[in-house]
Amino acid sequence: MIDGAAQYQEGSSQLKAWLSSFSCQKDKDIEDFLRDRAIMFETIHKSRTYFILDEALLRAEGRIQILGFFTVSLKVLDIPEVTSKRKRLALDGFSSKIHGEPIKSIPCYLIGQLAKNSAAENAVDGDVLLNGAISVIKSAMEDVGGRFVLIECRDHPRLRKFYTDNGFEEFETIPYENTPMVQMIRPLY
Repeated sequence: MIDGAAQYQEGSSQLKAWLSSFSCQKDKDIEDFLRDRAIMFETIHKSRTYFILDEALLRAEGRIQILGFFTVSLKVLDIPEVTSKRKRLALDGFSSKIHGEPIKSIPCYLIGQLAKNSAAENAVDGDVLLNGAISVIKSAMEDVGGRFVLIECRDHPRLRKFYTDNGFEEFETIPYENTPMVQMIRPLY
């Protein structure tokens, strides 16, 4: 796994070529993020992107092929007004109120992108990518704390099953352009 794109200069043609070789036929927004925003988000410290590479190809031919990637960042998760005191307490871990008012949000680690390269679909498992992201997040959690990891995905049965099978639970459905997104959270403790 390579730590982010930050080690390359923003205008690096080599890095742009690697990113352009990544294909995600299931979600073109993922391709757009990787090609158009990943480097900028690294530069402005909005997120960090990590790559899983074809190590055999790198050793044998010296070529880079991205098998998959994930992006992690921080996000504030808004808690709907209808959320019970018990649920707010479980989310906060200490209290359901702050200064006499119900807690309205909690900080989370966000896995903003997680995708496999369509050109090498079976070369890396989604669980490997997710576990890589969780590992990076747990390392940050050890240093600064935090209770939850959040994903926001399209409302698709396979995605819901993948994340549910990996310990996430549905939190809320939110609007996003023309397609609703499902927010799912997983405790880190």
